[in-house]
Amino acid sequence: MKVGDLIRLPDSVVSVWNLKNPIALLVDKPPRADKWEYDWKVFVDGRFIEFGRQIEDSGEVICSRK
Repeated sequence: MKVGDLIRLPDSVVSVWNLKNPIALLVDKPPRADKWEYDWKVFVDGRFIEFGRQIEDSGEVICSRK
């Protein structure tokens, strides 16, 4: 996963965040001060949300930026 990729968020994330659309654009990879190193900032449903690195394991890249 990299900034610019379109991803499909897992059903659990869509449900918890009450999203209408599971497709999100990765817009930034902000650093963290703890052992997790970074988060993912995504644009989905007309808003920006930051998710942890776990979406790398549970999300699916559907269109990769070249």
